[in-house]
Amino acid sequence: MLVVKRKRPIFSTSPRKEVSVLSTLGRMVVLLGLTFCLLLLVRFYQPATHLMQHIVGTSLWQQLYGFFHVETALGREQLILMGIVLCCFLLALFIQLVGLWIISRFRRR
Repeated sequence: MLVVKRKRPIFSTSPRKEVSVLSTLGRMVVLLGLTFCLLLLVRFYQPATHLMQHIVGTSLWQQLYGFFHVETALGREQLILMGIVLCCFLLALFIQLVGLWIISRFRRR
């Protein structure tokens, strides 16, 4: 018979304090706000728009159309929009995580 021993219990009694619902909602609102601001930046800031158009024109992006079987102009626009939103969300998440890390470093001091 195989016996598995855990190094720590499943319900750890670590000294970490719980995150409140209010702080979770605040983080969500900040994340959505950052994502929206980045989307506005891509839409109205010319260098960001040109960068997006350059990326969409690459052969790698053209291969995505074939991979997802996108054949219509509407499908291409939807894939471009999904890519923009996903990239803006991931960048906003990274910015938020860095901001939370910086705040936690200042609180420790």
